[in-house]
Amino acid sequence: ETYYVAPLDAVVAGTPDGTEGLPFLSIDKAFASGKVKGGDTLLLKDGAYGEVTIKTNAAFDVPVIIMSQNAKAAHFDSILLSLGTRNLILRNLSVWPRNPMKGLNYLVRAYSTTSDITVDGLDVRSEEGAAEYMKWNAEKWNARKFSGILLEGPRNLVIRSKLTGIYHGIIVNNDSQLINNVVDGYNGDGLRASSRSTVRGNRIFNCVKTDGNHDDGFQSIGSVVAPVTDLVIDSNVIIEWMGAPDHPLRCELQGIGLFDGFYDNLNIVNNLVVVGAFHGISVYGARGAKITNNTVVHSKGYTLTNPYIAVFNHKNGAPSTDVLVANNVAMRVVGTASATDRVVFRNNSVIGTPSLVFENPAAFDYRPKASSGF
Repeated sequence: ETYYVAPLDAVVAGTPDGTEGLPFLSIDKAFASGKVKGGDTLLLKDGAYGEVTIKTNAAFDVPVIIMSQNAKAAHFDSILLSLGTRNLILRNLSVWPRNPMKGLNYLVRAYSTTSDITVDGLDVRSEEGAAEYMKWNAEKWNARKFSGILLEGPRNLVIRSKLTGIYHGIIVNNDSQLINNVVDGYNGDGLRASSRSTVRGNRIFNCVKTDGNHDDGFQSIGSVVAPVTDLVIDSNVIIEWMGAPDHPLRCELQGIGLFDGFYDNLNIVNNLVVVGAFHGISVYGARGAKITNNTVVHSKGYTLTNPYIAVFNHKNGAPSTDVLVANNVAMRVVGTASATDRVVFRNNSVIGTPSLVFENPAAFDYRPKASSGF
């Protein structure tokens, strides 16, 4: 079934029943009605819905879709999913605080008691005019430390969404997927994911620096007792900066930073990482890893030995084991091959000057030149 929901301050001439002429007066009231079942759709009429918390009767065995009736014309200040919410799809919604000075840590958040949440095609910003973030000073960035999406429960999907002018971009927990999203303008980490997750086809652009956070395009955090397992990082593009080269807030970004292992059965493949920090792709404590077919290049086109692809021991000194680093192009490749620990480096190519290797790095064209031999 399809049911309709009206925005704030809507006037309905009759008893709301979810029909288009008598829409429910909130998402929560739609669920509280008892009508909505798994497989149904809530169509949201154009307008503002405010700060929305979904918590009542919102656990389903089959997904329920909550989506804008027209384009992304249903607007939220924030969305919070709590109390066992399960199997919801949030589709084609706009999310930004109408009062950008109000303290909201995450604009879209699902607590750890939730699961099986899909976020599809959302437009998430720290304010309506966030596309102008290149003009912001540090004071304005620090006053808008809204992070984008945090899904703390298991088995989530974030797909085809765009986040603009935010602090941290998208953070998901175990058994989740981040697919084909864009983070454009951020002041913390672009993406984070954990065990049994896939991070594929995302584009992470334009990191700014206004505080002491060690900014990463992608980061995953494990431990000795709770390693990150079966993580796939595939075909993502991380570009530190695409704005004016002399912008005062331009950060020096770490690309794919896996610093707190162990990392078991890790696959990092086909990524383009264009950053200025030493860590292009760095793994501390790999146990079974394939790092293949990645391109790692300095964001300013310098002839340097960073950023690098690196495999290090765990922070406790334990060696990385069963690792293949092959067919990569990078400014440097760091690590020690070991027959004992089964660590292999094969067919990796070291870049000298990026402009001699790629078609046009200044225009972010990193296709190899025919003369490069790559």
